[in-house]
Amino acid sequence: MKMNRMVIAMMLSMWVGVQSAAAMEIPDQDSATAKVYEAKCSACHALPHPKRLSWSAWRHMLHVMKRRMQERGVQMSREQWRQVAAYLKQHAR
Repeated sequence: MKMNRMVIAMMLSMWVGVQSAAAMEIPDQDSATAKVYEAKCSACHALPHPKRLSWSAWRHMLHVMKRRMQERGVQMSREQWRQVAAYLKQHAR
C-alpha cells in the first residue's frame, strides 16, 4: 500500500510538471545517452526532466516503466535501458 502511494505521488509529480518539462531543455541534450532517453521515453509520454526525481526514485520508476512497456509490447534493448539509467543517474536530483 505504501509503495502504491509512492508511485502515485511520483506520477502525479511528473504529470503536474508536464508542460514545464516539455518546454525545458534536458541536460547534455546532444549526448548519446540524452538522445536515447529522449527518443525512447517521449515515445509514450511527455519527457520528464531528469532533475524531477532522485536517482532512487528514478530507479523505481524505471522498474515501473519496464513493466508497463512489457504489458504494451514496447521493446528496448538492454543497452538502451543501460543508457537511459546512466543518463538519469548522472542528472537526477
